[in-house]
Amino acid sequence: MRHQMHQLVDIFCDRTQHQSQGAPQQRLRLEEVEDGFNEIMLEAVDLHHHQNNDEECSPLLPEVRQELRSRVLRSSVLDLEEKEHPVVRKTEESFCDRALRLFRRLLYQLQLEWQAALAWLREKVAAGFQAFCNAVEAICSAFNSFCTSVAQVFRSAVQA
Repeated sequence: MRHQMHQLVDIFCDRTQHQSQGAPQQRLRLEEVEDGFNEIMLEAVDLHHHQNNDEECSPLLPEVRQELRSRVLRSSVLDLEEKEHPVVRKTEESFCDRALRLFRRLLYQLQLEWQAALAWLREKVAAGFQAFCNAVEAICSAFNSFCTSVAQVFRSAVQA
């Protein structure tokens, strides 16, 4: 995972340094890095879950997997940057300074997105376990009623 992310950063820097430094091209390239980071992390989640499924938990339902994907891919970091800091760009800002600023923002925002996705997933799992526990409790209650009923039948049979 780390190696793939380093490759994305290297490709971004190589392409941006050797081509025009216009903001639209940099934005597009940074969006590619953002999408790449998210895809790499989603693949790592899937791989980890697949490798540890027998030991840790039940299968990750396709709808949960899809919702996790949509939560992570929902909004672009760059869109958020422009909303929070509308065109306050320094004309003297060098490529390296801008790239560093954007990467810091990208990493911070990705961290927030993934923390929010993790919190959602924890709630989903907790709700699933609660529903499972409720089902087991209902089954146990029905079984206890059955056992009580059978015990009464045996008592009646013994008394007769």
